[in-house]
Amino acid sequence: MNNKKHYNNEKNIKFIADSMLGNIARKLRLFGFDVLYYKKGDDEGLLRNFEDRILLTCDKELYKRCFSLGRKAIFVERSENELYSLSYIFKLLKIKPILKAIRCTVCNGKLRKMDKDEINKNRNIPQNTKSKYKEFYICTNCGKVYWFGSHWKSIIKFNEDLKNTFN
Repeated sequence: MNNKKHYNNEKNIKFIADSMLGNIARKLRLFGFDVLYYKKGDDEGLLRNFEDRILLTCDKELYKRCFSLGRKAIFVERSENELYSLSYIFKLLKIKPILKAIRCTVCNGKLRKMDKDEINKNRNIPQNTKSKYKEFYICTNCGKVYWFGSHWKSIIKFNEDLKNTFN
């Protein structure tokens, strides 16, 4: 990374991921991070929309451009192993992995807890799911509904595996 500052408060960390790191962007959102996913692949547009974010990229040339512009960037080796990539990012920034399902994995919007009336009226939640689970969350941006279903077990397992890379 091209800056000397260390991040102790992950609330201050915001990312922008290039078009090659969509899965990493979604996973970081599970840990509560504000992550813009720049799908368009246009480097100039990405650099214009950078804001005060850390760029995550697999593109060496883009990484070098950011570095030459004095922007924060992390070069992430192209890998099918998301565990390795996230472990690298977290270790580099000295962040402990803590699941914080507060962001939509699809659009990066904030999640809020749904009340019972909303749950009952929501047609996007199957009836058997409504009766099986008690807590539901909705994205304040795109309206996607979340609950801690069976898929959550694999997310918890991923989190445990990630934590184990720090030992």
